[in-house]
Amino acid sequence: MKIKRSIFIIALIINALSFYSCKDSNEISINGKIDDCKGCKIQLERLSPIKIDTIATASTGMDGSFKLNHNDSIRRLYRLKLENRPPIHLCLVNGESIEITINANDYEISGSKDCTELKRLNDRMTESTQKVEELRSKVSQQFNIDKASLEESNRIADSLYQSDKEFISDFIKQNHTSPIIYLALHQYVSTTQIMQLPNDYDIYKYVLDEMKTNNPDLEETRHLESMVRKFELQQEQRNRDYVTLSEGSTAPEFSILDQNGDTIRLSDFKGKEITLCFWASWDKKSVKTVQEYLTENTDRQIILISLDSNREQWLQAIKFHRLENAVNLSDFKSWESITAKLYGVKVVPTFVEISGEQKIEKIR
Repeated sequence: MKIKRSIFIIALIINALSFYSCKDSNEISINGKIDDCKGCKIQLERLSPIKIDTIATASTGMDGSFKLNHNDSIRRLYRLKLENRPPIHLCLVNGESIEITINANDYEISGSKDCTELKRLNDRMTESTQKVEELRSKVSQQFNIDKASLEESNRIADSLYQSDKEFISDFIKQNHTSPIIYLALHQYVSTTQIMQLPNDYDIYKYVLDEMKTNNPDLEETRHLESMVRKFELQQEQRNRDYVTLSEGSTAPEFSILDQNGDTIRLSDFKGKEITLCFWASWDKKSVKTVQEYLTENTDRQIILISLDSNREQWLQAIKFHRLENAVNLSDFKSWESITAKLYGVKVVPTFVEISGEQKIEKIR
């Protein structure tokens, strides 16, 4: 009887060990090594639109190696935060065993298709950022840059932007079932976000539909749905609020700060033929069209009213695109700008030509 009881207890212990062994093998496992990084701190952080949670920590050994484990049955977005190195974005779920080797400027990763794809995305955006920064540096160092050189620089910048946009669109379609498409929507090259909801509503809606189908339980899905819905409601409200102006009517007065913090009013330019150019640094088409208008209309006073929301990005764009000769204004309210509503601006670029008597001559 005692022998049978002992056998029964041993069997229970074996089953328990087998259960926990199976449980461990189903965890997320990250094994890595960092060059020249003895005793460095590593954090595995779970990302969400609301907050970032640290869920596991480790320190590298004498040879720079480290190991992290985590349990999550839902595929989510993570970030490996490294000491004195750029963070590495990951997309993980139970059962994946990640191998990662990190040096000062790059890393190699295996064990997850999503993680490999995120590296491909990161490599592309890093490369593009370097090219744009080199181009900006080259332009800023040439104080008397000629028109042909400036046009060539703008052509290269536009080409890079379009190429990156096509890359991200293809990336999203190739990985449409994975949460990594949410990160793809929010990629920057230098200070410019490639995909912008006002300009790229269709791709945002596509990502939202795919996330709702394939990743309905993620906070990212709910956040994106809220963003898209808010934008749709704003568009509906905007269409109701906008004033419709006609040629020959009196141009509405406005008061906006310029890049130096001085208040500029329409009435300041009475007696001059002026053009209000509504544009945005994040809209490459409007940038190019405004540049062409400035070149072709040297006899008019040009007032550039930006729908930017970020002051630093706006100032950088003015300098990079050589728009200093115009009057530059912005209230940083984007599409909620009162002036944009006063002039019925629904797209950028929009040009409003105004006579010396401050009557509207043409809207296009």
